[in-house]
Amino acid sequence: MSFRTTTAALLIGSALVLTACSGDGNASDQDETNQSMDENQTDTSKDMNEENSSEDNSGEGMNADDGSKEDAGDKSGERDSDTSSENEDIQQQDYNSPEEAAAQIEGYEKVDQTNIDLGHGIKGLQEGAAGHEYLYWNEGRWLIKVNFPTDPQYKIDGYDGAEDMAKKVVDYLEKNYLPAPDKGVITINGFKEHPETVVKWQKGKTVYTITSKEKEPFVSLKTAVESS
Repeated sequence: MSFRTTTAALLIGSALVLTACSGDGNASDQDETNQSMDENQTDTSKDMNEENSSEDNSGEGMNADDGSKEDAGDKSGERDSDTSSENEDIQQQDYNSPEEAAAQIEGYEKVDQTNIDLGHGIKGLQEGAAGHEYLYWNEGRWLIKVNFPTDPQYKIDGYDGAEDMAKKVVDYLEKNYLPAPDKGVITINGFKEHPETVVKWQKGKTVYTITSKEKEPFVSLKTAVESS
């Protein structure tokens, strides 16, 4: 009876030992599996972080490029703002030489013979022909010519004639200074139907021209004065 009990006890003990070993093995295998999964997850997380970091850097580079483009656009705008600032009322033409440019200033002359006092020490030459009243005078290197009709009904309003117009122009230029040209001519037409003032002058190889159809010559004169 004692022998059977001992044998049974040994069998039960062996079974317990085998069960424990089997459990340890499974636990060990499970631990290794879990560790492998953790490592895979860690590697995957690192890869994803590196890809996100690369995309972020790429985005920063694109933003930097956009900034450079914006800066370039601003600089171009400044150049355009500087070009568009030139006076559009003044036409400018360049020639190959000062002599060629000077030849474009037609009708220029020095008025040596005078017969009328226009004030401020300025004297001019007044003469008439075929319904026209002409008055010429010099101011510096400028020749100024006024052309009025002798018939009052054709004159522009506000002026009695060429002398009245000439004296008001002289008064204006006494306080407002034209650009200093190599040679310049101003022609004022006082006919009501087609008034016109042309200011044209040469400086070196360049010829500047201002043309106005206004009855008042001071529109063009003011533009010339402001360009000096």
